[in-house]
Amino acid sequence: MRTLKRNSLRRITILSAVSLSAALAAAILGAGCSKKGGADEDESSNAPPAPAQVTVTQVARADISQILQITGTVAAVPNRDVKVSALVAGRVTEMNVAEGDRVSAGQLIAKLDDRTYRDQLTQAQAMEAQAQANAENARLSTTRNQDLVQRGIAARKDLEDAQTQSSVTDAALKQAQAAVSTAQLQLARTEVRSPISGTVVKKFVSGGEQVDGTAATPIAEIADLGEVEVLANLPPSDLAHLHPGEAVQLSSESLPGKSFAGHVIAVSPAVDPQTNTGSARIRVSNSSGELRLGMFLAAQIPAKIDKQALTVPAQAIYRDDEGNPRVFIVSGDTATSTPVTLGIQNTDRVEILSGVKQGDTLILTGGYGLGDKSKIVIQSPQAPAPAGGAKDDKDK
Repeated sequence: MRTLKRNSLRRITILSAVSLSAALAAAILGAGCSKKGGADEDESSNAPPAPAQVTVTQVARADISQILQITGTVAAVPNRDVKVSALVAGRVTEMNVAEGDRVSAGQLIAKLDDRTYRDQLTQAQAMEAQAQANAENARLSTTRNQDLVQRGIAARKDLEDAQTQSSVTDAALKQAQAAVSTAQLQLARTEVRSPISGTVVKKFVSGGEQVDGTAATPIAEIADLGEVEVLANLPPSDLAHLHPGEAVQLSSESLPGKSFAGHVIAVSPAVDPQTNTGSARIRVSNSSGELRLGMFLAAQIPAKIDKQALTVPAQAIYRDDEGNPRVFIVSGDTATSTPVTLGIQNTDRVEILSGVKQGDTLILTGGYGLGDKSKIVIQSPQAPAPAGGAKDDKDK
């Protein structure tokens, strides 16, 4: 019994020692792994950032021109665009034109109800006839009294009264004649005619509608569109580059692929103090009739040319936090930020007045986010894919 008990104690002691040894080994192994992992993290945090992938370009000398961008709306030439109104009130009984119709000067475009004006003319003519008869009777009376006075039969006063009455009737006749002329004019105005030759741009009324005989209710707008003008509003700095007689080529997004020749007619000598802009008028031939009133036209006019200037693509210009221009000059695998002074700027190229020299290599793309001096890797331009999808020899 004692032997059995002694063996059991010995077995427990051995198992405890084994467990203790295993725990110590695990602790040592864990400490080693933790130390190794911390070292890896320290090494990764101290690693330098990867160099930026960029493409480059070179500073080159070339002619560059400042392009003046002009946009404006098409309008009719002054005094060749009229809104025709009836000069008398009435109801439109005939409308003889529609939008787009060509009309000539004097052509009847509308007619008003003329019955009232005909009655007024008839009344005026009757008054004229009555005045004519009274004037004739007064002249006969004057002649008769002159004869009686010469024969000593009538008094001088009778002759003077007859002469006065003749003058009164003559004045009444002239007044009646004027009334007839006015009635005829009012009747003629019931026929609305075009004052110019041109195209009906807009029709404002239709048959059966009422007009009041003022400009507030026009009947139609007629314009001569053989020539049109482009009215552009520009700041004073741009107006200074435009001169009367200067040739201009214009285009419109509404008519892609087409250009229109024009020339500057006038440049405003004053500017609007609220908008600080003035107007320029550009006359454009429109014999084809493709240009319509209200269309937008644009023109690009070379305003200034610098010969053999230092130029770079516009993409090579970057801006700092304050918006100042800078470039990244490349030397080996390092790019250095350099402030520059810009001259003429176009959509594709920019003139650099200071900060670089001819032949300098600059970052073209990939410069955003770079510091004052950064490591870079220059990428080669990608070759275009072969046309037609060429196959590998293995596929043949």
